[in-house]
Amino acid sequence: PDAGPRYDYSVLIVSYHKTGHDLQMDLVDMVSAEFSSEYGIRLGETGNKSPLTRRHHPSINPCSRFKLQTGTIGVQHAPDLFCNPENLSRILMEGGHNHTSYDRGVKVVHLVRDPFNIATSNYRYHARMPTPEPWIRHQDPCDIMYPDGFSFADMVLPAMSFSHYDYLDVDFGDEPLLRTSEFEDILSDCRALYRTQPGLENGTLLDHLLNYDPPEGIRLMTSEMMIQGYDNGGDILRMANNIIKFRQAELTVANTEEYTSRGKSLEVYTMSLDDFILNPERMAHRFLDFVFEGTSASHVPTKHRKKASKRYR
Repeated sequence: PDAGPRYDYSVLIVSYHKTGHDLQMDLVDMVSAEFSSEYGIRLGETGNKSPLTRRHHPSINPCSRFKLQTGTIGVQHAPDLFCNPENLSRILMEGGHNHTSYDRGVKVVHLVRDPFNIATSNYRYHARMPTPEPWIRHQDPCDIMYPDGFSFADMVLPAMSFSHYDYLDVDFGDEPLLRTSEFEDILSDCRALYRTQPGLENGTLLDHLLNYDPPEGIRLMTSEMMIQGYDNGGDILRMANNIIKFRQAELTVANTEEYTSRGKSLEVYTMSLDDFILNPERMAHRFLDFVFEGTSASHVPTKHRKKASKRYR
């Protein structure tokens, strides 16, 4: 038999641009440093030194692939989750390796943020010199196409076309979450701003941000964060899509005998970066409670969790 303690879930932390990438890495480091040796949870291949490839998937199954390992905690940045709930459930529950007889399932920590705060933080972060990220020198913010011929609208709009989401306790009345016409309006606004002004006909996205007044600059960068799906953009809509998809997958697993008969579960904790900023120590403790409760490490003492959380005071 294997020696030492064995944590019986896979933990995956998911983030997006400006929703807590650095926090995501730090949470993994905290768990690894504080709890690995005693409670059997360790860095996986998706851990902070080698995060999963951003949004890698074949066109025949438009969901990012996860290599989850029982007993590990890992990260994924901005995954595409555009497949149906059954396929997503299968990818999460069975798509990894090192599944063992003590495998109980998957816990997902979904780091999200108020879209307004994403948009303003994204603009302030990138509209400066020297630029913190080189992609802003070559990305077309208005390009919505994937290499396989699908557009980001094709991918993201199906989940956004409803006004009622009972499983999220959300009701928009007669209005869908996002209309096709609204996506097209954002695209039109982006095209009206990008490479249309004198002196910027061949300018980079960074050139625009440095030369535009803040109202126009934030409009352009917010468009990029809404509709530019394949490269580094689209994360506001991708985040909204994934909130829906993770909840659908969670319910699918809970209602699938193949998993329930084996005592396996998918659990999703949607954690707001805005809440973390306001009360980091309390939110870190909630994170640890989610990671450990109902697992082979549920006996982690409260005082140990509180001690670990104090690093965020």
